[in-house]
Amino acid sequence: MTKWILAAALVLAVSGASATEPKKRVKPAPKAVASGQMFCGPQGCRPVKPGCHIEQKVYMGMSSTMNMEVCN
Repeated sequence: MTKWILAAALVLAVSGASATEPKKRVKPAPKAVASGQMFCGPQGCRPVKPGCHIEQKVYMGMSSTMNMEVCN
């Protein structure tokens, strides 16, 4: 009889301890965030890659400019 009481007390102690401990939450991996900019080139238009931005460059010393995607 004492073995049953001891086993029941042990089960209650273990289950009670796990109920009072805070549960650990696993955070999902961060997703890549788009800058909202679009780059259009000879192949078509696409979003700017993460970590990159668009700059206007003077084309061959002429007065015209073109957009270039610059990645650091």
